[in-house]
Amino acid sequence: MSTAAHGIASLRDKVSPDEWAVRVISPACYRLVARYGWEDLVFTHITARVPGVEDQFLINPYGMFFDEITASSLVKIDLQGNKVEDSPFPVNPPAS
Repeated sequence: MSTAAHGIASLRDKVSPDEWAVRVISPACYRLVARYGWEDLVFTHITARVPGVEDQFLINPYGMFFDEITASSLVKIDLQGNKVEDSPFPVNPPAS
């Protein structure tokens, strides 16, 4: 199993190809926001819906700067902000 930045194991083989595509695009969006100074340290978020699922979303881990986010560090949550899958990262409940 390969590892990504920060020693985070890749989720590429654990999610659907459509979800992986969203996971790859999302960190690019975070990096653009950081590049242009639009982020508010760790209190802002960008949310993406998991393809094919109406009530699951990908959100940035709480405490991680936008330029550190990777496809595998995104946290999958439900409509109430609960983690859908195990993740070592917390989420900011008000953001969900």
